[in-house]
Formats: sequence, structure tokens, C-alpha cells
Amino acid sequence: GAREDYAVARALHRCGLLHRLVTDAWVPSGHPLGRVTARLGERSHPELPDTHVLAPTAGAVALALRDRLAGRSGWAQIMHRNEWFQRVAVRRLRVLDTARVGTVFAYSYAALRILAFARAQGWRTVLGQIDPGPVEARLVSSLYHAAGDGQYEPIPQRYWQDWRQETELADVIMVNSTWSRTCLIDEGVAADKIEVVPLAHEPDTAPVRREVRGAFSRDRPLRLLFLGQVTRRKGVDILLEAMRALPDLPLSLDIVGPLQTTLPAWVSDDPRITFHGAVPRSVVGGFYACADVLIFPTRSDGFGLTQLEALAHGLPVIASDRCGTVVTDRVNGRILRDSDPSGLADMLRELVERPAQLVAWQAAARLDSRFGIAALGDRLVGIGRTDCTQAGRQP
Repeated sequence: GAREDYAVARALHRCGLLHRLVTDAWVPSGHPLGRVTARLGERSHPELPDTHVLAPTAGAVALALRDRLAGRSGWAQIMHRNEWFQRVAVRRLRVLDTARVGTVFAYSYAALRILAFARAQGWRTVLGQIDPGPVEARLVSSLYHAAGDGQYEPIPQRYWQDWRQETELADVIMVNSTWSRTCLIDEGVAADKIEVVPLAHEPDTAPVRREVRGAFSRDRPLRLLFLGQVTRRKGVDILLEAMRALPDLPLSLDIVGPLQTTLPAWVSDDPRITFHGAVPRSVVGGFYACADVLIFPTRSDGFGLTQLEALAHGLPVIASDRCGTVVTDRVNGRILRDSDPSGLADMLRELVERPAQLVAWQAAARLDSRFGIAALGDRLVGIGRTDCTQAGRQP
């Protein structure tokens, strides 16, 4: 849960329900390892006591080095790391005071051994499903094949075989959006097992006070931000096609995140588009502060945490309808239907022509309390009170 600032663990801790957090790496503030890489330095949270955390940090660093030396990458590396983490996690679960453990929560694709061990102890099992599963995988595969993009690597069948066992072992499957729930049901997962629990975000800064624009120009264009994996799944091609359809409009686009798709040649010739690559989380706030609107045209997402981060910075959002429902259409942004580049282009043209609309969105761009840590804690407590019969297990 590092990408989510350990929200699940923090919510449980505030409710007095967190016995242990078992994670791959934990680097307390000031630890020498935190200076090795920025990402390692972000692997902790001051709200969680170190005494509550079990983490084989040195083993995780060693594993990363072995992967590099072995040339292991892609899905081979992902599955190798997932297997390693599950073995380590089970070893740590074995030494816990079993009387104090009632429920085990584990994230999808690295949960099979963990949930199997928990079931054997008679503990309740909750699977945190991070994405819409095989439906999304098939969608992404078809996109890359249709575009002739050779950067797509097929997901091994064993990945999905293990996942189906995870869904069977789980008493409750926690998804973050109605979109994910629909996709899992389409794959045959029992609907009565699935609980929709949105992601949570608790900002550490106040929303940015933004300048009021009378008009946009080439000297001061409408500043767009795309933040996340630069992939077709995330819809970067939809945004680029919308930009291409508006060559004379005063727009600027910052794309922040690792490039994982082949870009058309014309993109490098458009001076309005800037690629920044992957950046540490500690500098992401600066991009939110400088933008006028976040563009999140994902074709499929478990939720899309960037939506919450943007609103916390007072930044309106244009988001697709295949992710977590955060945006109120025409109040703090727009909902993009059907992954349509022309529809997105129309929205951008309207914002340039009617800047007062953007000003109104910015005034309404605030993080709703239903996406807070307290709300997440209430939902988790409710799930914890669900008995085994309701969750699908025979008593």
C-alpha cells in the first residue's frame, strides 16, 4: 500500500485494529537506506509505529540486485517478487500471536500463499483487489495489438490461475470502484463476496490558490497534466489525439510518468507537449500546483488515486467513466464517456473559450470527506463485522 500512503493500515491503526503490517520494505525517516533511492526513502509513514511493521527490507534490496544481475524483468520479475514476498510474509505470520489475529488483508496477485495460510489458521480473509482483473488485461492486449505496439508483454496464464485461487480463498473481495466490481462479476466472481470501498487520501497541504484567468493565450496556455504510467490503458493516446485535433489552441501538456508505449512520430514535433518521465512522489505536488486541470482518460482502472490527489490540490479533473467515481460532472470537472478523443477535444476547446467555467471548477475542486481515512476506517470496520456465512464461507 505504499502508493496509497499505507491508507488501509493507517485506517485500521486509528481504529485500534492493526496488529501488524507485513510489507516488503520499510525505511524509517533518517535511515541510511532512505538515501539510496528516493523510492526507498518514501517506504514508511510517521503515523504507523515501526513496532507494528514486519518488513524484510534488506532482503527486498538484495532481491532487486539479484534481479538486475540476472537480467530479470517484466512479468518474470513481477511474479518472482510476488512469490518471494508471499513466502516471507507467511514466515512472519507464523510467529504472530494467533489469538490476536482475526482477519488477514492481502493485496491481489501476491496473496495466494498468505490467504491459504490464514484459512488454515481459521482467520478471516480479505483480498484487496487492485484492478479490474482479466477483463482489463484483455482490453489492454487488444489495444496494443490493434495499434501494432510491440511494447505489450502478455501476462502469463499462471498469473491468472493463481488469482482465481485467491478469489476462492477470500471471504471478502474489496474493490475500489463499481467498474472493478462489474469486471470481476463478468469473470464469474461471486457478487456477494465483493465490497466496493473507495481509495482514501489525506493531504498534508491546503489546496493551491490558483490565478483567475480572463483568457488563455500562447504566452499563458491552458496547462494540462497527465500523471501516471504512460500507457494505452491509461489513455495517453486518447489525450495525444485530442491535442493533435487542436493544433492552433493555446494548450500545454505535461506528461509525468514512465513511458510504456510507442509514441507516434508527430508527438516529438509538437512543442506544446513535454515528457518528464518517472519522478519521486515528493515532487509530484509541484506538477499539481502548476497545472490548470488533470486529464485522466483511462480506459480501465481500479480507481485512479491521482483524481484524489488532484482535488486535494484544488485541481479540477477530466476523468473517464471506467475508474473510481470521484468527479461530479460539470462541477469540479468532466466525465469522459467511451474513451473518445473527439469528446475530450471538445471539452478542452470549451475550457479555452470559456475560462470562467474552469474558474468555477477550481473553486469546487476539494476533496470530499467520503475519501478520507476516517471513512475508509468505517468501511473496513463494517467489513470486519461481516460473519463467515455472509462472506461466503461455511461456518
